[in-house]
Amino acid sequence: MSGQEKDWTVAERFSANLTWLRCKAGLSQQELADLTEVHRAQVAALERGGRIPRLDTILKLAAGLGVSPCDLIAWIWWEPARHYHYETPPSMAAVSGYEVLDFDLPGDFRVASIGYETDEELRARLKERTEKDRSLLELLRDDHPPPPPRERPDAAWVLRTGQALKALRDQRGLSRQQLAERSPTTAHFIGQIEEGGCSDPGLRILEVLCRVLNGEGSPLSAQIESARVL
Repeated sequence: MSGQEKDWTVAERFSANLTWLRCKAGLSQQELADLTEVHRAQVAALERGGRIPRLDTILKLAAGLGVSPCDLIAWIWWEPARHYHYETPPSMAAVSGYEVLDFDLPGDFRVASIGYETDEELRARLKERTEKDRSLLELLRDDHPPPPPRERPDAAWVLRTGQALKALRDQRGLSRQQLAERSPTTAHFIGQIEEGGCSDPGLRILEVLCRVLNGEGSPLSAQIESARVL
């Protein structure tokens, strides 16, 4: 089986694991049912990815396949709720501008987007990912020379951008806190931008704020576009 790129549900991921391990063991659905006392129709339903099995069913199937129960639930993790806070490090701020990201992530299942792979497919995928991330890894190396600083926006641009953001926010009838709750940053940082207290706000966070405020074609959008050609 080749790896597949898709959004898996927990039931679909279990289905792929069960099907792979059963085929690897050289068993039919009926033979696995006979070994485990799990009805063949139930095995078939699990392999269709339509349901999540009970713990006792997982243990029976694992015993029948001669594998660990962990093999049947591989590639499935529970991510507890957590708070995420990020501030652009100085070396990166010189390239992209300074921004603050601050938001809560709810608890949820994380399911791997790939399936079981051959060793060759695994090596090829890791090689492709390494090559894609090589430039970022080089940038993050401690001994790598810092990136050349980009031209920073002038004070007039910063002031006009803050005024445009505040005007658009007021037009939409949102407080700074309400806007922060709809975007991955803080009310304090929004206030810094609006008051001209952030000398180089990152374009990425400005784009997010503009999008949340439905600001396409607004003065804020024009300010963002003008900074791209600096």
